[in-house]
Amino acid sequence: MDNEVLSEELKKYVSNIDKDIYTVSNIPEEVIAVIFAYVSRSSKGFRENIDVVIKEEQHGRERAAKFHEKWVLNYGHASVAEHAAVHMGVEKVSRLFSSIFELSNEFLSFTEYSQRYQRPKKGDFYVPDELSSNQTLKTEFTQLCDYQYDIYARLNSKLLEYLKDKNPVPSDQDEKRHISALEKIAFEDARYALNLATLTNLGMTANARAIEDCISSLLSSKYPEVRKRAREMKDEVKFSVPTLVKYANENEYIVNTRKEFSHFDLKVSESALNGPTANLLDFTGRENAKPENEAIRKVLQALFYKYSEADLESINSETSVEPVELVGLFEKAVNSLSKHDNPTNIFKLIKYEAEFILSEANWHQLLRHRKVNWIVKDPSVKNGITVPPNITESGNTDLLMKAVEMSERLYNKLVESGFETTAHYVVTNAHNRRVIGDFDLWELYHLINLRMSEGAQWDIKKLIADLAEKIAKYHPNLVKPALLRVH
Repeated sequence: MDNEVLSEELKKYVSNIDKDIYTVSNIPEEVIAVIFAYVSRSSKGFRENIDVVIKEEQHGRERAAKFHEKWVLNYGHASVAEHAAVHMGVEKVSRLFSSIFELSNEFLSFTEYSQRYQRPKKGDFYVPDELSSNQTLKTEFTQLCDYQYDIYARLNSKLLEYLKDKNPVPSDQDEKRHISALEKIAFEDARYALNLATLTNLGMTANARAIEDCISSLLSSKYPEVRKRAREMKDEVKFSVPTLVKYANENEYIVNTRKEFSHFDLKVSESALNGPTANLLDFTGRENAKPENEAIRKVLQALFYKYSEADLESINSETSVEPVELVGLFEKAVNSLSKHDNPTNIFKLIKYEAEFILSEANWHQLLRHRKVNWIVKDPSVKNGITVPPNITESGNTDLLMKAVEMSERLYNKLVESGFETTAHYVVTNAHNRRVIGDFDLWELYHLINLRMSEGAQWDIKKLIADLAEKIAKYHPNLVKPALLRVH
């Protein structure tokens, strides 16, 4: 490439024209995907292909569309779409929608309005369109949301006064900052009275391949709000990557599988559990009399395989040692692990599966751990509730229970009237949900490090502490280094 001839034009699109590493900008995302894809079929570099593409009509969009039509849509080379990134704002959607949206694809990146840091406003709730066919229920729905906000406001005020009495301003601390911290705790706990119709905002960044999969999943949802928003998302994404989401449609497999298994009349047991709790279902070494030995051997064998010249037979012999020696060897893999380090990826060889029973408030934090493979049950009023300790200690449990009981009455009324999915919107943040998570030791370290830290919210902190304790019964020496990082 003649740098002298092309330098001025290229400078608009690349960070440099003479180094081996450079960034690309100021080009439509769909065109960027084409430029990256061309390299696999061309001897030219990215910069040379940029020169070719940007000279095409519509800044390369027509060429991009033709390329994607051929290679992505017709030949199934979907990885090309991973080079096109889209940033999207999604506002005034329900908390029910946000939880479904955030789990629609593991490669989506989100920032969500947090009820832990922002106080919602009265009237900020979603009214399901399907209730337009029953004005009586629609009125009851809106009255419930308004009433629960009033309870939230009262709880917030009462909790703040309680916290002020319990935690006077330290002599060495600024009063304004101290009161601000208490206000955050108050409305963080008061939000357990709000329901899943409460509005939220999200910002999302993802590659076009993940977005296409996400939209297809959302279009296959049983919730009208989710399908409606998915159609709107598809229309907006077309602005950036029109051909890459061209075939993002309802997925018949998802819809049919849901229909096949949702009609079974299985017994549903109700629970009075005051969560949260984690129940360990499976783990590496479960069938072994000494499960941790098997898990540690698995880690050590992989470490020796990666970092030594030894063959598998020698490695197996080296790790066929006494348990105390195994632990000593494992400690070498974690001795220099600091609070800000990720453990070796070899930790991903150790697997766990657990059922979590946790509040909706807790779940909306935990679901953001997308390295966990989640199996999620719908919101329900049949799994008990979680009452924040500050609400109990301040003598305001009855006030929270008013919000809970009103939700449960309308929930049952909606189900009896044929609005089963609509009923899920009135589930409160205090109500518990059941989910199953499949994860590994690497993710366990991350969960412990983030969710058991000093600044973690009490509900999720308690849940992860319970999980760590139950895993430690079988893998004590694997869990110990993670706990040391937060103590």
